[in-house]
Formats: sequence, C-alpha cells, structure tokens
Amino acid sequence: MSQRLKTPSKMAKQKWAIRIAIITLLLAFWQTLSLQLPAFSRDLRRIELPAVCSVKLQDPKITWQLPTDVEGELTQDNFNVVQRAVDLFAWQEFIALNWPAKEGDRGQPDQTATLAQFGPRVWETWKETSEVYRPDGLQPDPWNSSTRQSRLSSQAGLKKVLFRSSKVDEILNDQFQPTKADGTLPGTLTDQRGNVVRYEIRMNKVLFDYVVANELYQPEKQASFPEISAPVGSILIKAAWREVSPEEQGRFHTALADVQNLEDDRYQEKLMGLVGFHVMTKTASAPQWIWSTYEQIDNVKGLHPSFFNPDCPSCLTNQQTQPRVPNQITRETPIPAADPDCSQKSAAVDNIVALNQVIQKGLGDSVWRHYQLINTQWPVPSRQPSSPSTVFTVLPTILANTTMESYIQKSSSCMGCHAIARSSNAQQYHSADFSFTFADARPALQNTQIIPPPRSPKTNWARDNWNSILRGYQIANKTYETLPQYVPQAKLHCASCHLSVGADPKASSWFGMIKKYQYPETDDLQKRINSCFEHSLNGLPLPLERDNPESQALITYMQWLDQEAERFKITLPKTAYPNIQKLDGDSKLGQAIFEQKCAFCHGLNGEGRYGSNTYYRPALWGDQSFNRLAGLAQTATLAKFLKSNMPYQFGGNLTDQEAWDLASFIDRQPRPQGPYKDLNPK
Repeated sequence: MSQRLKTPSKMAKQKWAIRIAIITLLLAFWQTLSLQLPAFSRDLRRIELPAVCSVKLQDPKITWQLPTDVEGELTQDNFNVVQRAVDLFAWQEFIALNWPAKEGDRGQPDQTATLAQFGPRVWETWKETSEVYRPDGLQPDPWNSSTRQSRLSSQAGLKKVLFRSSKVDEILNDQFQPTKADGTLPGTLTDQRGNVVRYEIRMNKVLFDYVVANELYQPEKQASFPEISAPVGSILIKAAWREVSPEEQGRFHTALADVQNLEDDRYQEKLMGLVGFHVMTKTASAPQWIWSTYEQIDNVKGLHPSFFNPDCPSCLTNQQTQPRVPNQITRETPIPAADPDCSQKSAAVDNIVALNQVIQKGLGDSVWRHYQLINTQWPVPSRQPSSPSTVFTVLPTILANTTMESYIQKSSSCMGCHAIARSSNAQQYHSADFSFTFADARPALQNTQIIPPPRSPKTNWARDNWNSILRGYQIANKTYETLPQYVPQAKLHCASCHLSVGADPKASSWFGMIKKYQYPETDDLQKRINSCFEHSLNGLPLPLERDNPESQALITYMQWLDQEAERFKITLPKTAYPNIQKLDGDSKLGQAIFEQKCAFCHGLNGEGRYGSNTYYRPALWGDQSFNRLAGLAQTATLAKFLKSNMPYQFGGNLTDQEAWDLASFIDRQPRPQGPYKDLNPK
C-alpha cells in the first residue's frame, strides 16, 4: 500500500517563511556590517609568532585597541621572555597609536577605518605640550578644543604646526636634558638635502587630565605640589619629521604642516614625513614607564638614506655640524639580531630584526611596513619596593634613536636620563616622575639663592671696579681658555667645582672669602686661590704679588659677590656643601649610578665633552681632570658635592648612599698624581 505524502500545514508554512525572513535579514545585516566596518573583518587579524624559550605569548594583532600592560607584567622568570613581551607590547602600541583618528574626537580611533587608510593618526590629535604649558601660565583649553596645533584638514590630513628644531624642548636648555655632544655647534639634525628635522611632543588625555586637575600647568602650584606621579595609562610621544618630496610619499607617513623657518620665524606649508617616533608609557607593572623607540627604515640605510651619504667615506659620523650642513649619521648601537640563549635567563635578548620582519610583512600594504622597532627599555621590578634608591636595573642599558640621540648614542639611556627630571620648584629638587615636560610650566621660577652673573654695576664701588669684576668672572668661568699659561693640561674652570661661578651656596660658594682669609691684611686668600690652581686645575700658581691682575680680578669678583649677597639677602652657607651622613661607599654600585645618570653628560669613560675643542661638560678623571691633591679627590668631599649638586641642575636626586657610592667610583679612577710640572710655562 503506497504511503500518502503529507502536505505542510498553513502554520508550518508560516514558520518556514519567518525563518527564511530572519535568515535573509541576518545576511543583509552582516553584509552591511562588513561593508561599513572593514576594520573588524580584515584588520583584527593576528600575526603568528613562535614561542620564545618555550613560552607562547599572545600574537600581535592589527587593531586599534591599545594594550594596557606588558603580558606577564615583567614577572617572567626568564628575562628573554620579558624582553619579547615588552617588544610585542611596543609593536602593539605602535599599531594602535598609528590607527586613523576619529574625526572631531581627539585621541579616539576610527574603528571603521583600516590601518592603511590615509589621514591623521590617533596620537597626532593629542595635545601638543605647547598647548598645555602656555607662556602665560593660564589653564589650557579643553581637550577637544581646536587650536593651531590640532586643526584637521579633510584634504591633507592633520594640518600640524612644527616649530621645534630639537628633540629637547627649547624651554628646557641643554643643562636640563643634554642631547648634544658639542656645546658650540647646533644640536639640530640636518638631512642629506640640507633640511633641518622638526619635532613635536604630545601627551594623551590621561596625562592631560592629571595636569589640569592638579593645576600643574602653573609653576607656583606645581612647585608646592607634594609629589608628581602620573597615573597609570599616561603616554608621552616625541616625533621627528623631515621634509619629503611627493615621490617619497609612499615610504613615509606624511602630513602637511606649517613649519617655522629658522631664519625669520615665519611659517611655510611643507610636506613632512615621519622619521622618528619615541613613546613612554606608564603601566601598572612599570612605574618607571616602558620606553620604546622606532624609526623609518631609510634613516641610515638603503638606497637613499635620509641621514647618511654612502658616497662620502671621509665624512665624520655622528658629529654636529654648522647650520644647514648635512649630518652623517650611523647607528652605533645595532638593532638586536641574535636569538636568545634561553639558559642565560638574565640576558634579556630578543631578535628584534627578525620580529620586525614578521610584523612588517603582517602590516600588508600599509605605509607602516616601512617603520621598525629599534628596541624597548624596561625596568626590572625591585625586590625591595620600599627601598629609597633612585637607581634601578634597566634593560637594555642603552637605548638610542638616530633622530633624537644622534650624537650621544653610545651613552644614551632614556630611563637613566629621565630619572633626574625635576618639577618647577627652583629652590629644591622635586622629582617630576621621569618627564621633563612638567618643567615647561611658564613662566619659569628662579632660584633666588643664586646670584645672577654681573650685568651692570649697582653701586659706586662696582662702577669703579667694573672692568676688574668682569675680568674675574671671565677667568672663573673660562679658566683654562683664559689663562692657558697657568692651566696648560687640565680642561677645567673654577666654575666646574664652584658652580654658578662661585654664586651657589650649595656648591662651595665664594661668599665670605674676603673675611675668612682676612684680605687684604694677609695674602692667605691668594694662597688659597693658588691651591685651587695647583690641585683642582692641576696647573701652576699665580704670582703672589698684590698687583697681579689675574688674582686681583678674582678677588674683586669675590668682593662683588659679597655685595650682591647682601643686596639679595642671600642666606650665607655655614659649610662649603650641605652635610650628609657619613657612610661607606661601594664603587661597583657607584659605577652603575655613573652609567645611568652621569655618562650621558660626561662620557662613558669620564672624559667629558669637548666637541669643537670647546668645553661643554668637564672631564671627571684622566689627564684633563683634577689631580690627587684636589679637594674633590677626597671621597667625603666629593660625596657632599654630588649629593647637593649632581646631576647638574638636579642636585638632590641622589640619596646619601648613592652619593657615597658614586664618589667612591669616581675617586678610584686614574688621574694626575700631583701638581703640573713645567719649568718653562708659556
């Protein structure tokens, strides 16, 4: 008997119709979504990477999502794994920061865009520090306000203003953040076409909100603020740009910018290409911040390097030049290219060259494939978090970008240098949490305990002795250059030890010298001056005759200082340097302190900086430094000097113990044994 086929009921037909309609709607919605949000369909892809030392870390993604911390929070037992984790964090951050920005909402990514899409990037819409720290000290405009530094152009991307010609903010001179090796020549970087590189410094909303909420844009408020401690999530960026031609545009992230001329301060619109990118990020696991630095791949290599001429083998490399003369830049610290030896757990090695190649390939046709990570610096977590030490282990020790630390690459440590950053308090050192930008608060506060240099006579006595006062100041401030017949070997000044040319109460000032040495009743003051010439300057004594013009000029200048101290109501010091605890120094620890906080000024070998044969930073040991009979050759004296005055302009940064450790290290180095001997001085 044949089975009769059943026809579907009316209700069943309705159910099927509803199901088909729902499926059709879902398909239509998904198609619409995929058209509107290509970032989700195409750019949330992963870049697969192998395990490191048997540890599989998360693969990086092409995404607008900004990472919040390093995977493993710097606590992996094997430092090679930590180094790979921070390098992945750096690349992930680079991708997210360089995502196209959402129009009209500063700092927000356009989640509907792709990485390859043209336009201003997320970080380019952040506040330039010049928008935050205004010359008048007034409150900055709200975060989303549109200013000249942040105007958007739909045709040309971000219409930015580039006025900086140095990585270091012009407000912060080289005494604060020394990135030069030569005090005579400009610290600018000039490309092979004779164009000067321009810079910008930007902060994210987390840091901006912290500055505004605590009124740290006002120097007086900041000076009285108990402790500057940027919140977790704060990010600061420094970017370097060079002028590019339309033909080069495909290899650079570019932007039209109003660029300030060096000659007349006028602005010209130019097409600029990003060549350097430096990011410092505060995370929960890194209170000393994570430091990552990147460059465009053509900076110093390739067919047409931006800053290197392969056809000039005789060109001096990594030297400052006269204005508009191209610099010949090479990379002095190579990008790591070796695989880690996993048995060496404290080595912190990552093959960044290989990592870059994989990620660059994963960036597809985006212009960002022409950029590379140079390295990432991170702080090793302390096992004693309550320790008062200001020195900490940093890996890698050296970190340098060819566009930002061009001339000090061998001794550049981002974290070591920034560890000395201070607030606007001019009277006492207060930490600025690794950021020099806080000191941009204007107008700058002055240290009222330091006498300024002689500008004009204020009394009848000063008018009568003005030429001698100026001569004494000149001798003290430029000693070996002014009196080479008496200082033929050392390259030091009286002011190398007696800071601010004898006018700083914390640095063996010359206040009260006339009374102390009973001048003119005795010649003890002249003998004391000669002691410095023979020991601290490793030179020859001045003639003791009362009419000797050199010694008389120094004494007249000291008399002027006493008059000015009374006029300024200076609190005269009771001792040459403020007293500190008497401790034992550890020279090995002192060496670590020197490498982290001193070498970027004085050189890795304490040789000082004398580019163009000009004094820039003094030699701390060797033939050109003070001899064994000098006061600073005594560890106790040097420790007091260092505690109060070093790093230069940042005295108070060191603890008492660190001052003793550093003094022990410096005084163990080679130096002349006694006074300079020459029977026929010139």
